[in-house]
Amino acid sequence: MTADARDIRIAELEAEIKELRRLLASAQNRAADDALATAQRSIHHARELSTEREKTTAADLRSVAEGERADRAEARATGLDAVHKALFVDAEFNRQVLENTTDCITVLDLEGRLEFMNPGGMRVMEIDDFNPFRHCPWPELWQGEQRQKAKDAIAAAATGGVEHFEGAAETTKGNLRWWEVLVTPILDENGRPRRLLGISRDITSRHEAELQRHLLFEEMHHRIKNTITNTIAITQQSLRNATDVKAASDAIYDRLIALGKAHDLLISNRWIGADLRSVVEAAVSAYVGKDARMTITGERLQVSSKAALTISMLVNELSTNATKYGAWSSGSGRVEISWTVQSDQFKFQWVEHSGPIVQKPADRSFGSRLIEEILPSTLHAKASASYDPNGFVFKLEGPSAALTAN
Repeated sequence: MTADARDIRIAELEAEIKELRRLLASAQNRAADDALATAQRSIHHARELSTEREKTTAADLRSVAEGERADRAEARATGLDAVHKALFVDAEFNRQVLENTTDCITVLDLEGRLEFMNPGGMRVMEIDDFNPFRHCPWPELWQGEQRQKAKDAIAAAATGGVEHFEGAAETTKGNLRWWEVLVTPILDENGRPRRLLGISRDITSRHEAELQRHLLFEEMHHRIKNTITNTIAITQQSLRNATDVKAASDAIYDRLIALGKAHDLLISNRWIGADLRSVVEAAVSAYVGKDARMTITGERLQVSSKAALTISMLVNELSTNATKYGAWSSGSGRVEISWTVQSDQFKFQWVEHSGPIVQKPADRSFGSRLIEEILPSTLHAKASASYDPNGFVFKLEGPSAALTAN
């Protein structure tokens, strides 16, 4: 091979090598570009997957939150339903309490005007329709000193205090009742009185029992003071009329026994009733026995234990006065006792004769009130006492039905 041919061949080979290098470089660049593109696609795909996961997680969280909200809403709805039912039950219970209690429960404004009265209170106050009484002053339902007590109670409760008092007041139909009253404030959310609550309890039975107990104690005191006087008077009268000591002793014994029986009658609470004549005879026999110094006129009449006890106490008191001051305090005095029942009226009369000159006492004693007011009221009767100089006269008139009523 010639030198020229060799040079040409070398030049061709160098050109091929250069081309191969170019092609290799180009291939490397494409591979790099493909790798870069593949990497970029992988990164983009990863980002898309991450975004989707985030979206899925957020959706799951929203779902859980919505579920929890739904559960809470359901729980609240269930709770509200339970509260509503409880309130309904409580309201019905409270209505039943206000309906059936025998206490008179009132709500007043701070000036003491009526705003509400429970149905049970309307019954005990004998109110058929509350509307005419709405906004009326509550103290106007009371009379006398009780009205001032009601006003004082309102004033105390309106400043946050609690006031209690007892007093008498008539129902709307005029029936007198005794009440135990409590007035308290109804406070607002700031602790200040906004209304007043009044609770009045009917204690008429308790008051009457206390009055009766007081009367019995006063009667017992009165009887104890009279017992010795009566015993002395009976003894003197028996000795004055006796012919010898034995006769006097027997008379005193009989009359003291009769007096004891009369006292037994006064404290007995189990007497089932008796004949009126027997009641009168038993009461006066303690003082004069059954001699000619008295006359009893009246039909046989069965009376109740209440009437028997009342008439026995009445005759016992009249006999005591007759023995101490009247017809039986002298040796010649007499007493006429009579009763009649005509139609629906009962009349009882005690008339003294031939005793000492009668004088009206200067002071009105318990004994006088007993025979003129206290005992007659038990029989719904009216009594009158006449201090005629010729002899004391006592009259009692009332409905005959009271003699048989317990």
